[in-house]
Amino acid sequence: MTKLSRQFVHAALALLACACGSAREEGTGGAGGTGGAGGTGGAGASGSTSSSTSSGDTGGGGGLGMHPTEPSTPTRGGTMTFTNVGAPGWWPRRIDRASGDPACTYKDGTDTWGGHCCMKEQHTTSTTLAPFDEEMTLIMKAIRLKQLAIYQPGADASSWSMISSWDAKSGHGSNLVVTEGQMTSSDFTGDLTQKDCVNYFMQEASFACGDGKDYYCPSDPGINHLGWSGSKLIVFLASMTFDDAGVSKCDGGGQGHAGPWVAFVASELIRDGGRKWNGLCNCYSKTGSVGDGCGEINVFEVVLDNNQYSNREFMSTGVRSYQAGHVGGNVCGEGCDRDAFADDVEVVDACAKKAYTSGPEIEVGGDAEGCPVWRRPIGDRYFMILLDEKQREIQVAVIHPEKIPAAAAEMLPLLPGALSRNAIDALLSMRLPE
Repeated sequence: MTKLSRQFVHAALALLACACGSAREEGTGGAGGTGGAGGTGGAGASGSTSSSTSSGDTGGGGGLGMHPTEPSTPTRGGTMTFTNVGAPGWWPRRIDRASGDPACTYKDGTDTWGGHCCMKEQHTTSTTLAPFDEEMTLIMKAIRLKQLAIYQPGADASSWSMISSWDAKSGHGSNLVVTEGQMTSSDFTGDLTQKDCVNYFMQEASFACGDGKDYYCPSDPGINHLGWSGSKLIVFLASMTFDDAGVSKCDGGGQGHAGPWVAFVASELIRDGGRKWNGLCNCYSKTGSVGDGCGEINVFEVVLDNNQYSNREFMSTGVRSYQAGHVGGNVCGEGCDRDAFADDVEVVDACAKKAYTSGPEIEVGGDAEGCPVWRRPIGDRYFMILLDEKQREIQVAVIHPEKIPAAAAEMLPLLPGALSRNAIDALLSMRLPE
C-alpha cells in the first residue's frame, strides 16, 4: 500500500483543468445559461418534450434483456473500489437571494458572467456516502451507447429496482431524459461520437427550484430535472471505439475533441449556471483548487489535451468532494504504451507500469494500491458505477461481454428489472481481475 504520489496529484489537477477547458469550448451561454453544448438539440433527439414511452423492457417489468455485442478480444475485466466514502461536512450552495441578503453567508458577489452570486454553506451530518447521497446527474460524451440501466433500492432494502433505462434496440427510454441543449427526450440513437457535445442524463420528473430559499434556478429547463439520490447503480453497454477524425466540434466547424468522458456529478453543480462551467459561482470547490465541494466523479475519462498527461489509449477515474478533495484521478500520460500490456488486461498501475493481478482499492482519505488507470477498451464493454450507502463504497467496473464474472451473473447480460441485495453485495465484492 502506498500513498498517492505527489506527481499524480498534480497530474489529476492538470486533468481537471483540461477537462473544464474542453467543455467551455462548446459554449454554454451567459449566466444561468441557455444550455450548454450546442444549445438547441438534445443528444441527437428531435423531440422537444420527454417521453415515457418504452419498449416494454422497462424498470417496472422484466428488464432490458440481452443486447447483441460486437466480437472483440475477451479481457479479464477490471474494478476500482473506493472505500470509506462519506463524512459530515459542507459545500458552497448557490441560492436565489438578492445582493445583501444575510443568507449569502459564503459569497455575495458575482458569477462568471457578471451576474449576482449568492451562496451559503450547505452542511450535512450524513456519513453514509455523503455528499454522493445527494442528487446526481449522469454525463456522457464521445461514446457509443447501446443499453443503460439505473437501479435503486426501494422501501424493501432486500431488492433494488430498475427505475430508469434506455435500449438501442428500440431507441426509447423509461423515466429518462437526455439533453445536450434545451430540448429533452429519451428517444435518440445512442451514438454520441459524431460531435463532441456534452450530454446530460436525468430522470423525467422536473426539479422544483427557484423558491428563494434553498436552490438557484437557472433559465435552463433542459437540465432542470431530477437526478438520482441515495444509493444507486448505473450500468451501461457501450463502445469507445471510433475514428477520432470523424468527431466534429459541438457547434460544427471541423475537428472536435474526441476524448470519451463519463461523469456522475452533483445535480446542483450543473444547475448553478452554465452547466458546471460557472467557475466563479458553483458548488464544485470551497478552496478554488481541487474539487472539495458538492461532489463529482470522473468515472471514465480519456485525456486528449495535447500535453504530457494526454494518451488516447488510457482512461482515468477520480472521485472529488469536500471529504478529501481529489482521490484517484491518475493518468498514464505520454509515457504509457498500450502494447506493453497483454491483450486481456483492463486495469493497470500507471506508476509501476504493471497490470494489476487483483482489482485495486482506494481509501478516501487514506491509502491507495498504486496509481490505477484503465486501458481504453477496444469493442463493447459493460461499464458500471455502484454507489452504496450501506457499505460506504463506490465500485467502478469494466466487464467484457464474453467474460462475465460469477459475481455479476444476476445482473449481466440480461439487465433484469430488479436485483437482490445479495447481488449488490456480490458486485461490491468484485476485485477484477480475479
